[in-house]
Amino acid sequence: MARFVAQRLAALVATLTAVSIIIFLAVRFLPGNILDLFFAGDNTATPQEIAAAEKQLGLTGSYPEQYWRWISHAFQGNLGRSLLSQQPVSAIMGSALPIDIELVILGIGLALVVGVPLGVLSAVRRDKGVDYFSRVAGLVGISVPSFWLATLLLIFTSRVFHWVPSLSYVSFFKHPIANLEEFALPALSISVFTLALVMRLVRATMLEVLNLDYVRTARAKGVRRRAVLVRHALRNALIPVVTVAGFEVGTIIVGAAIAEIIFGLPGVGYQIIHAIFQRDYPVVQAAALIIAATFIVVNFAVDLLYGLLDPRITVA
Repeated sequence: MARFVAQRLAALVATLTAVSIIIFLAVRFLPGNILDLFFAGDNTATPQEIAAAEKQLGLTGSYPEQYWRWISHAFQGNLGRSLLSQQPVSAIMGSALPIDIELVILGIGLALVVGVPLGVLSAVRRDKGVDYFSRVAGLVGISVPSFWLATLLLIFTSRVFHWVPSLSYVSFFKHPIANLEEFALPALSISVFTLALVMRLVRATMLEVLNLDYVRTARAKGVRRRAVLVRHALRNALIPVVTVAGFEVGTIIVGAAIAEIIFGLPGVGYQIIHAIFQRDYPVVQAAALIIAATFIVVNFAVDLLYGLLDPRITVA
């Protein structure tokens, strides 16, 4: 197990390094001159002002020097300053990151809490009414875009119930009820695709596991049906679900960015989209790195959990 963890940790570091290099180069290879955008076409800028801007943007020295300066400062918590507001990027991300974390947790949690039982019920009652309903609902959930569903939910609640979520962010620790009311619709809109995917996957794996010999043996020995489903069948059926849930974090993060724009939540996705349109490159660079690091770390945790669920896994 120690070797398994060590190799996964080495892969995490290598992947994160490669992603940070790609982000660093992508920002510098964008069309146009960053300095021209920084000075907004001001041709009267002095050489001293241009040199100061280059230093602020981290554009002095060769690319390897610039990369090392940026990544070393990032590990120290210094992500630079926004070109527009001149606020530290670390402060901007610090206020935005809790919103994304809560959205991802609520989205994944809702997908698992609803999708897993629904998938088990659909497999146990195969070709019954609940099974047909689950299959149709799963097909609809996979087909519906999250941005369309978010917009539809917002229009529906405002027209029918004359209620819309708060436009100003409310922390969970300050007012839990108001916070959950604000996050209910965004979390629902970004979780539907993952919920449908989890439900369909659990149904398929449960149907396969229920026909295996060890499950039939447990039934023949008189083990209770609930114990057979929970202790024997469901545990093995959840192994691929854990893997898919880890990869779906990326889908949830992308959906969260769109949901944050629609519902006015100032999360990391909201910040990066606005920074892209406004050419605020330090914010774009930092937000992309944070999102990539989050996805990589979550999948590292999924790898470890996968190894715990299935002890037969060995390191190749």
